[in-house]
Amino acid sequence: MSKDAFNGEAGDARYYDPQSDSLHTDWVWPDTMDNTWPGGVHIAYALFHPHCINLLKKYKEREKNRVHKKMKPRVRLLQKTLPDSGGTKVTCLATGFYPRHINLTLLRDGQSVSDHQVTGGELLPNGDETYQMRKSLEVSAEELQHHHYTCTAEHLSLDNKLDISLDHEWDSVTTSIVSSVLTAAGLLCLAGVFGFIMWRRTQTGQGSQTSLQVKTEEEYTSVSTTDANS
Repeated sequence: MSKDAFNGEAGDARYYDPQSDSLHTDWVWPDTMDNTWPGGVHIAYALFHPHCINLLKKYKEREKNRVHKKMKPRVRLLQKTLPDSGGTKVTCLATGFYPRHINLTLLRDGQSVSDHQVTGGELLPNGDETYQMRKSLEVSAEELQHHHYTCTAEHLSLDNKLDISLDHEWDSVTTSIVSSVLTAAGLLCLAGVFGFIMWRRTQTGQGSQTSLQVKTEEEYTSVSTTDANS
């Protein structure tokens, strides 16, 4: 693409299509020269096109970790009482995710709430190169009691759609911590059961040896007494 401008006013624009090897020109200024001008555009294409491609590849390789990184969203569905109206604001909040695109939906009884009832929805940056988004809905106390509200999030970092209900929070970090704690607790339980079994076996073995020793002493005493009588 080649564009000309003068004195703050846009001028002519020329577009070269490499697929069809054709030139398209949008003329604004008076036609004072040959408006096809194929030679100049072809030369520009031959010089700058490979250079631009190489630069793009270079920067993509350098920034690949940043470009391709994925961070899972922390999603909450919150409720806040509104003192003025006596109603409740239900808010679906997703934060800490990357890349920036996310599908965040508020649902009532499994059905999407219409957009004109929902406030928010703007994508906002966090200070750590991640993003956040929230969507809110004002409902009456009666509506809150008679309807079930959920929040659905879809993001590239998630394998499946994420559904969150009120008073429940999903967090990839919290989930991993809870999983680790549960795993450790399970291992401790197994270790305790194994230790108890080993202790029982030890006690049983000691009891058998004691019984055998007592029986042997009784037999020895009996044999000695018999020999004395004879």
